Amino acid sequence: MKHPFVCILFVLFCLLMAGCGTEEPAFTLSRDDFSNVSPEGENFTIEIRTIGSWTATSLNDDWCTVYPSSGTGDGTIRIEVEGNLEADRTGKVVILCENERSEINITQTALPAGEELTYRIPVIFHVLYKDPMDRYQYISASRIRQVLANVNDFYDGKPRWTGGDTPQDINLEFVLAETDEEGNELETPGVEYVQWSQMPIDCVSFMNSTEKRVLDLMWDMNKYINIVLYNFKDYNDGSVTMGISHLPLSTQGANYLEGLYSVEYTHLENSNLGYPQCVSINSLYFYEDTDPGYYNTADVNVTLAHELGHYLGLHHAFNEDERGGLVRDCEDTDYCEDTPPYNRYAYSLWLGDFYANPDGLTKEAFQREDCNTGETFLSYNLMDYEISFSDRFTPNQRARMRHVLEYSPLIPGAKRISSTTTRMAPQGVLDIPVIYRKCTRCLVKGQ
Repeated sequence: MKHPFVCILFVLFCLLMAGCGTEEPAFTLSRDDFSNVSPEGENFTIEIRTIGSWTATSLNDDWCTVYPSSGTGDGTIRIEVEGNLEADRTGKVVILCENERSEINITQTALPAGEELTYRIPVIFHVLYKDPMDRYQYISASRIRQVLANVNDFYDGKPRWTGGDTPQDINLEFVLAETDEEGNELETPGVEYVQWSQMPIDCVSFMNSTEKRVLDLMWDMNKYINIVLYNFKDYNDGSVTMGISHLPLSTQGANYLEGLYSVEYTHLENSNLGYPQCVSINSLYFYEDTDPGYYNTADVNVTLAHELGHYLGLHHAFNEDERGGLVRDCEDTDYCEDTPPYNRYAYSLWLGDFYANPDGLTKEAFQREDCNTGETFLSYNLMDYEISFSDRFTPNQRARMRHVLEYSPLIPGAKRISSTTTRMAPQGVLDIPVIYRKCTRCLVKGQ
């Protein structure tokens, strides 16, 4: 040992190298590659193992969303990939932790030509209540699930009544939201209960509201359909408003859909609206059903299916003005050639006599007169109301809803967007008129 100092340095060097060889990485991921993701869209979870702080960022957040965006220690990262209508695409989610970086690669195929995407649209029910002991305010989650399942039957083309035209399967399912806007799992899927100081509520005022507390109720409209349940104010005029919904927006240019207000943007955000784009349902009637073989104008299943039709671009299947009011002229105002136009003003006069001198629920109450041919027909359309079987849509109505799903801003789901189109939303509140349709009926039950 002529050179003990050199030996000591050599030993220290070896120990240092041995320590470097066993150094643990800052984090590990359970998976870092997702190939051939379905064009229908999929959700994935990844486990991260670490003692440090980390961030997760999607580089393609217009179609690939990651939750949560940050955390400390072990956790679960959720990745939601939207359906793909256009072309095969690749994306990345970047994980950063303690100055180390990892990329999660995502490859998604496009929907094959000639095939149709099945839309699964998350909905969130905001239940407004003043008295938690009042079952007509604090609507049970089980009842909400039941009603939404019945609504899906209508959109699946499963009629309740025999006769009429062939029902249409819209290839659309409304699903109860499983997570909130931050990606946290909901204790009660699709439902949030919100204590409200005022009850009942004027539904028209609510739909036009600029109040912050009302606007703040709305979850991201690009991710959810917001349905608000509350007791509607009664005006004691002999009729009851069952539901009310805003109509969607349409893009300008080649993809404009007649009958909707057009905007120059293909992508908008909640902050661009000065009103709460949503569906409102009168919770006083949320337990109303139709027993087999009977008829009930207050059936909430029909009401919700009807209002969701408005939210997806459908007008009433009768003549009305631009604000949804009665007109005396008999003209087609719903932009669907396969829904026979009828003069609702004349029908309303007949109904007035019917309500004044009721003689049982007769077939005549379900009949309408076609403005074009003069022939009578029975009303089965969900976008009609008053006394109607109300259990199906037509092919033209189906086409309108599919168009809104594929092109309209602030509607959840995959969009048809050209490669030159930006998904950047404008800044601030836009000057967009509040356009809605409401369903007001006289209550009738019968066999």
